[in-house]
Amino acid sequence: MRLAPLLLLLLPLALVLVQLLLRWGLQRRTDLLRSAHSYRPPRGRGTPVLVEVDVDSSPLFDCKASPEAPPHYLVFDTETLDVLHEEEVGEDSEPSPLILLSWQVLDATGACLSEETHLIRRTAPISEEATCLHGISTEEMEREGEELRPVLHHFLQAVSRAKILVAHNVRFHRRLVLSELSAVGLPTEPLESLPTLCTMERGRVLGFKRRDTGEALYPKLSELFGYLYLHEPEVSIRFRQKGLRDVRLCAACLRQLVI
Repeated sequence: MRLAPLLLLLLPLALVLVQLLLRWGLQRRTDLLRSAHSYRPPRGRGTPVLVEVDVDSSPLFDCKASPEAPPHYLVFDTETLDVLHEEEVGEDSEPSPLILLSWQVLDATGACLSEETHLIRRTAPISEEATCLHGISTEEMEREGEELRPVLHHFLQAVSRAKILVAHNVRFHRRLVLSELSAVGLPTEPLESLPTLCTMERGRVLGFKRRDTGEALYPKLSELFGYLYLHEPEVSIRFRQKGLRDVRLCAACLRQLVI
């Protein structure tokens, strides 16, 4: 009987102690789970990040416009017989012939109204270096290529409906198309007079790619896409057609940059 008062005193203390132990255990379990989900193994310098996006199946590129929406942006891309660099395409230079011209027509919200890609037949073979870059072989060009003039004429029809011309390095790609328009006797004024927007220039302004000195660099199209959508410029892009790959990436970047 003498123990009863002591037990009555100890029981509440025991219950409090049990509750404290349970709370500590639950908190410890939560901390361990959080650590397991957030941990990322250390990455050595130069180790690629294994982030992959497929432009043919990812919902990031599924942005269809209403058929009644008016055209606003024309996003385009080119590929050539030889590998070219920006400094090689000046006002007085003769750029390499086009073998691929691709474009998307977008509405004012950046949604896609139409998409086209055209392989163009040329008499000269594609250089091995260019094939390594865009994956188009001379045999494929000769087998599936279209005549240049009808493709350019069709492109000008899209130009006439658009309000802004968009590309990643728009001056470079526009200069190539202007050269071909002049060569086949089609008007250049519609393309020359259309206002432009360059995703490469916009990407440089973001400043996420820099030299060791701190100078901002022009990002590649895939780097800009990775930065805007995945916060990771080192991204692998899967695709079936190089021309559609680039216009889809460029259109997706446009939607993040200005819309």
